[in-house]
Amino acid sequence: MKDMKNEPWLMDKYNQVCQSRIPGYALVSLKIKRFRIFNRLYDRETGDLLIEKVYEVLEDWLEDGEYIARIYLDYYNILMRFPDDYDALFARVIEMNRIVRDMPYEPFQGKIFSGLGIFPLPEEPVDFYTAQYNADICRNECPQSPYRNSHFEVYGVTYRDNNLLAFDLAQNLLPAIEAGHIKLYLQPKVDLRTGEITRAEALVRWIDPEKGMIPVGDFLPSLEENGLIEEVDLYLFGKVCRLINQWKEKYGRKICISVNLSRCAFEYIYFFKDYQKVYAKDPCPKDCIEFELLESIVLNQVERVKRVVTEIKDFGFSCSLDDFGSGYSSFSVLTNADLSTLKIDRSLFMNENDTREQIIIRNILKTAQALHMKSVAEGVETRGYVDFLRELGCDYVQGYVYYKPMPAEEFEERFLVNGEKVSFDES
Repeated sequence: MKDMKNEPWLMDKYNQVCQSRIPGYALVSLKIKRFRIFNRLYDRETGDLLIEKVYEVLEDWLEDGEYIARIYLDYYNILMRFPDDYDALFARVIEMNRIVRDMPYEPFQGKIFSGLGIFPLPEEPVDFYTAQYNADICRNECPQSPYRNSHFEVYGVTYRDNNLLAFDLAQNLLPAIEAGHIKLYLQPKVDLRTGEITRAEALVRWIDPEKGMIPVGDFLPSLEENGLIEEVDLYLFGKVCRLINQWKEKYGRKICISVNLSRCAFEYIYFFKDYQKVYAKDPCPKDCIEFELLESIVLNQVERVKRVVTEIKDFGFSCSLDDFGSGYSSFSVLTNADLSTLKIDRSLFMNENDTREQIIIRNILKTAQALHMKSVAEGVETRGYVDFLRELGCDYVQGYVYYKPMPAEEFEERFLVNGEKVSFDES
């Protein structure tokens, strides 16, 4: 096999570039796509020849001061100049892909595609393996990878490494819970008949003593993606159980609180045993607990939904279907699972004068009523919608038209101590 440069050789070149502070370089991670299939269709010898030919054409194509090494099998690293202009970079990457794809040598011509990750070297140098990791993760996590013959991502330009955020979250989450920085917030649900507040949805907020309130969008998706949301959900569930008991004992009132069931919990067959253990420490009236299942999670999983809802209801809690009408609607879930509440998604409350929207809302409410389900309209922001929903017999409204999510302490002060309620006549 051809004497191709290796990783230590390229690392030396990389260190030279970093030490001399030469600007405008990038480390590229390149792999031949579907190389295993190619090896199987042809043979090992032809595969070895392909590895050599890719190296040769790229080596010939590179300019002075640019370098390539074969790291292993069909995986190469390239140290090349990185144009400041994205269009120029795009053109160069397309050209790199073309010369590999169209190598003038049978049986390869027109059949070889590449996956690339590009890490532009920063002003403050990082070590070779950090640069290599950053380039690799760009290539590996490119969302276009399954759908395009060739693909590439540029670290810090077209790609952000959420793995680092997830790692930081994993390190900080338990200490934040123990320090009380993970807070329980409640968003009231207004009874559209009486204006009273007897229900709420439990929501999570992360309030760092130095950074302040961290936006939910900055941490919640990562927690869900990496399974860390389970720790938060169980922690909040325990707080909800204790609050319901405290308020019942102190004020003689039962407040029903709904908790969200995450995707990772829904997919875990034994998830409810964890909730039962938490509940056993602070058992509260079971009719005060409701689990909200996101419509996007339960879609096309009718049998799983049925088993989950049955398990929860047999224990004494109730279940609602959240975000109904968000674009995923599956009426088969309503016919097969014993759900107690239907929450209409906020996307249906965007334009009061849209007659099509009104028709859809009206028929969703008729469906809920016919199935003897409670109805909640969430994300409502105008009084016009409130009047419309009351006229149609909707049970509850949840939205900024009346209340934003608030700390549990504020909820207690306003609705249990002061007895605050909504007066529709004043609306």
